[in-house]
Amino acid sequence: MSRREAVALKTISVGLAGLSYVAPALAGRIATYLWFTPFPLARPRSPGIPPGARRITFESPGLVVHGYEIGDGSRTALLIHGWAGSSRQYRRIALRLTQEGYRCVVIDLPAHGIEAGRSTDALEMADAIEIAGNALGKVDIVVAHSLGAMATAVAMQGSLRADRLVLVAPGLRPHQALDWFVATLRLRPAVATAVEQSMERRFGEDLWDRMPKEMLDMNVPGRTLLIHDVDDDIVPIDHAKLLSERWGVGLVSTRGHGHNGVLRASEVIDQIAILASAEPVSV
Repeated sequence: MSRREAVALKTISVGLAGLSYVAPALAGRIATYLWFTPFPLARPRSPGIPPGARRITFESPGLVVHGYEIGDGSRTALLIHGWAGSSRQYRRIALRLTQEGYRCVVIDLPAHGIEAGRSTDALEMADAIEIAGNALGKVDIVVAHSLGAMATAVAMQGSLRADRLVLVAPGLRPHQALDWFVATLRLRPAVATAVEQSMERRFGEDLWDRMPKEMLDMNVPGRTLLIHDVDDDIVPIDHAKLLSERWGVGLVSTRGHGHNGVLRASEVIDQIAILASAEPVSV
């Protein structure tokens, strides 16, 4: 987290703490808005696409997905960022995969990047991933990070299909994400409850157990890899370990990169390239 983001979060935290005493209902509404609004609050002025990349847009009724594509290979990679992330995080991975013969498509999910709205949730993110995947047709590999991994799992339970899958720092338990949000903003119990109830109204009261179960029980491609940093202070590596055991797939653990830095790590990029270049599994 940058210094600017830390200052912004501290200011919001102090403001909500004071407001929760004099107007708890209003504090709850503000906290709920923030829960569905990705941080950092500031938007980048430009997409920051690599040299030679081409902007790309996918559209469906009510939803427009922006991104870029790079490379002209015969195979297609779809790269998905996480909450408060952006397509810019995949610059190194995209450039490496083009060397492996891929056309890389990197998208900015709703409420992320340029001209993408202000708020979103995991299911809308999943819709955006499905829209991109369906428009691309055959997707050879999907690489997804953090909440983008959970959204990808939802999309794959729908119409998204891929021959290979890499989930980096995947989140599994929605309540853990809410606990992190509550702790980060130091929300009082009444305000935290308001956010929790807003989730249940939107997704159903059983979402806390339903979403992890659906993810654990899903069918994954024959070539699936999990990558997680042991020093991740946002999503515990236990999430990836549980998925690895349930799915019977490999888990690569790294150290010292944290939640977002893992996408820049050379050993992670190497592991993704190895899976991307592997021969398809015979069915």
